[in-house]
Amino acid sequence: MKKAIAMADNCIDVYYKLDRYYLTGNSIDFALNYKDMGGDVSEMTILGNDVFAIALEERLKERKIPLRVIKQVDRPTGMATMDIVDGDKKHIHFEGNAMEEIKLSEEDLEFVKQFDIVYAERWTKVDRYIKKLKQPGQIWVYDFSKRLELESNDAILPYIDYAFFSYDRDDDYIRSFMIKTKQKGTGCVIAMLGEYGSLAYDGNQFYQMHAENVPVINTVGAGDSYIAAFTYGVSLGETIPECMLRGKSRATKIIQQFNPYI
Repeated sequence: MKKAIAMADNCIDVYYKLDRYYLTGNSIDFALNYKDMGGDVSEMTILGNDVFAIALEERLKERKIPLRVIKQVDRPTGMATMDIVDGDKKHIHFEGNAMEEIKLSEEDLEFVKQFDIVYAERWTKVDRYIKKLKQPGQIWVYDFSKRLELESNDAILPYIDYAFFSYDRDDDYIRSFMIKTKQKGTGCVIAMLGEYGSLAYDGNQFYQMHAENVPVINTVGAGDSYIAAFTYGVSLGETIPECMLRGKSRATKIIQQFNPYI
């Protein structure tokens, strides 16, 4: 079984109106979903100075996900104030973020090199390391989210095997964008389109996967769970359509519940 590592974002989402919260963050959602499907995954992140950091350690321990702590800082865990409007997530406010102090040591870099699959997102600030960090045959998965047109993306795209973006429809713009992104050296470009499903482009053709029409409780975690399931399919050697189907199935389950992982 291929070994995966997820780094590095963690935070909490708080719904004051509902009196609920959950531990989350892109890499946390990825790791918990990936593990639940049977994958071998480790988490690598920074911990803050509060009870939520302790809770995160305990949650990962419960799920048997090894945790490598980059460092523990004297700052609170990032907290997003959230609301739900017609089933769709709404970010109201964000404060405090231990992730701002992220910096990988030489020991951390050597640790990452041993994994077959690496998942990363913006808080990893991997543009500083990826050129010397990526190993031959190592698969890199990156969640660019809604940051489609950032110039800084170009520095890491040639090293990414599966580049994920979030958009809201299937139109000429997103297809043109995916073609241009592929031409920058990326292996496969995937656009997650919410209610319009997903698209993938491998340089030869587009693959389309329609979304299911199901009751929506909360859309938080839809993208992270899709990426986790897609990547798990990659670890099994599945085709792009098979990976997309896995992603669709997982995301469909997630949006029908409150938490971003099962």
